[in-house]
Amino acid sequence: MKRTLRIAASATAALLGVAPVHASERDGVSCPAGADASVQQGVLRCRVTLEHTRASMCPRVDYPNYTQIEIRGVDQCKPQVVPLRGKASVDSAMTPLPVETRVASLNRPVSDPAVISALGVLATVPPADSAYQRRVDQVSQDRFVAIQVVYVWPKGMPLPSTVGHDPKNGVACPSGFDATVVGGRGLRCSDTVVHKAGCDSVNPLNPLSPWIVERRTGRDLCVSKDLTGNRVTGQYTIPVNAGYVGAMGNPAQHGWALDTDRSGNVDYWVKNGTVYKYPVAR
Repeated sequence: MKRTLRIAASATAALLGVAPVHASERDGVSCPAGADASVQQGVLRCRVTLEHTRASMCPRVDYPNYTQIEIRGVDQCKPQVVPLRGKASVDSAMTPLPVETRVASLNRPVSDPAVISALGVLATVPPADSAYQRRVDQVSQDRFVAIQVVYVWPKGMPLPSTVGHDPKNGVACPSGFDATVVGGRGLRCSDTVVHKAGCDSVNPLNPLSPWIVERRTGRDLCVSKDLTGNRVTGQYTIPVNAGYVGAMGNPAQHGWALDTDRSGNVDYWVKNGTVYKYPVAR
């Protein structure tokens, strides 16, 4: 059967650290608080935007005696006594190491216990100096900010299934399972067993006249002929290619439900109960 991507509504946690609790495969997985969720072509990815911040500072290496900082507009470094190369002032430099790294969506540092609880320990490689852009502050010292995007695993993913994989590649449902998007932030994988209704190939009452399925609006029939040539109608159809034979009895009494005219005038048998699986890392 063709697999589908469905959308399901669900309440999502809005507060940091109050992520949905996943107890089973039926619950699926979801991006933790603080991560942006995206689902494209059945693949769920959890993206976290980080802001690395460096402070404005004086002096600059190339103007070592410009130790006085002026914070009006773009921060300026000024000399205490004699200007160099005729420069009354030069733009400030940035500190060599980040002062702080924050999760942009939460406006909290990555070292915050609540962030660690929600997202885990975010081990990041500091961006190159060229990635930092000055943000002018009219009332305080400027800041230099670099944006970095990292990916985390959805909440509920079994840890062993993530080993050797990169969360940047996301997670998806196993082959043969339908993907349901839950609350715009999660993914649940389910499989409903469906088989076309048909008939046994052999009629033990007349081996020369096999059962033939008769498609019709409403319940399909298995028809054959008896030894005298009269039309015989079977009591029920069976799910074909499911290891089921008519001698086992009416499928409706053995965990199957008949879905009449599921596709045009073709009936299908649907096995009771839905199978759920965790998504798999890609």
